[in-house]
Amino acid sequence: MTRPGWLRARATPRLEELPENTWRATGQVLVVALPRMIRNTLVPSLTFLVMSNLLGIELGAVLALLVAGGLYYLDRRAGRGFVAGMVMAFIVLSAAVAVISRELSLFFLPVAAVDVVMATFCLTSVLAGKPLFAAAANDFVTMPAASQNSTVYQRTAKITTLLGMGYFLTRVLVRIGAFLVLPEGWFIAVAIILELVGDAVLITICVQLNVRNTWHPEFVATTWGPAGMPRPAVAGKGTA
Repeated sequence: MTRPGWLRARATPRLEELPENTWRATGQVLVVALPRMIRNTLVPSLTFLVMSNLLGIELGAVLALLVAGGLYYLDRRAGRGFVAGMVMAFIVLSAAVAVISRELSLFFLPVAAVDVVMATFCLTSVLAGKPLFAAAANDFVTMPAASQNSTVYQRTAKITTLLGMGYFLTRVLVRIGAFLVLPEGWFIAVAIILELVGDAVLITICVQLNVRNTWHPEFVATTWGPAGMPRPAVAGKGTA
């Protein structure tokens, strides 16, 4: 049985298949990553909103959890799951608070608490020398396991993890501010748009930083050894 198109995420590109031009390579990654991110973020939230209005908050929460869990399962089967797992954590907490409070808008507020936890994890992981976003790379580009031993890769992972920490903290402030000053409908709209746009910007920056390091001599030597990166025939020569 063929899955619907919105469930069939395109395969994550392999690192050695990317064009040598940084911007073209980034675009090739984002063409696959952004639709999947939008799907994982938007579909559970819309499921909760629509089903809660039609069937009640409890059933809306259950259906949103089932949808988020299904998307996480699909990504895990494809060798991904970092982003979908984060969305799943957000949905679980948000659904629980919404059911207990019986307030539709409170489905979108607890994400602020998860954002604080994520920001804390980001900082702690960098201080411990194991940056959280190092585990996220394969959600966007299929990379050889040896690449994680690269000093350049680990340095970039620290930078992107700290950027993620800043993003999560900024999202907390905006979300709480919107909750305090906006009507329920506007707050829900701002919460959804903030997550979609913010996630897209963060992913774009992180992908760009990682792609720029693909051709660094230390990264190439650590990942592929003296033979260098195996290259299929691709267009786009020279690094932007």
